[in-house]
Order: sequence, then C-alpha cells, then structure tokens
Amino acid sequence: MTRRYAYATTLAYSTGDVPEADEVEVEVSFTVAWGSPEVGRFGPVEGYDPGAPDEVEDLKLLSVDGVGGPFDQHDEAAILQAIAQDHTEAMLIEAREAEDGWAEYRWELRKEQHHGY
Repeated sequence: MTRRYAYATTLAYSTGDVPEADEVEVEVSFTVAWGSPEVGRFGPVEGYDPGAPDEVEDLKLLSVDGVGGPFDQHDEAAILQAIAQDHTEAMLIEAREAEDGWAEYRWELRKEQHHGY
C-alpha cells in the first residue's frame, strides 16, 4: 500500500487569461517514489548504479482556501503545476519528517511491548 502525505502552503498562481496572480491557501496530497543511493562507485563498471532521486507522484488538490472541490473558480491544473514546479523539495521534506515520526512512534510501541510498560 502506498502511503499518502499532505502538504499545505500559500500559493500565488495565475491562469493564462488573467495576468495577475491570485494568492490562495492550498492543500494537496501526494505519494513518493523513494529513490535509491549511488552504489558500486569504486567497484567494476558493471556494478555501478547511479541511483535515483526521490520523486513526488500522484499529486491531488484537496482544498483551496479551506474549501474542498469541485474547484470551479480556480484552475486546478495551474495550481497543481505550480505546486509540482516550485514545491517538490518542500513536499519531500514533509514526507521524510512524517516517515521519521512514524518510525519513532513504532519504536516506542515496540519498546513498551517488550518491557511491559
């Protein structure tokens, strides 16, 4: 099962018809395709793998200014494009922090179960 993450930000975007930017509060959900590190750098050439970066996938708009869809008065495609273009690193940080928190929570549960607290 792929885990979904949430990200919220203030976004200034403009549609093709309107040159001035609207500033809106948006919340999106997304999944992450976790990358892999570079391996085999000092070994034989055939063992080298350049690795792959983490990638944000399946980006979905959840709300604009606190209101869920349908997003009739906002250009959903323009908002998602702006988020994907300018906020990818922030979304990956959000996902990493969520994963770290989840790992710490699981560790505490295991510790409690093992020690009978």
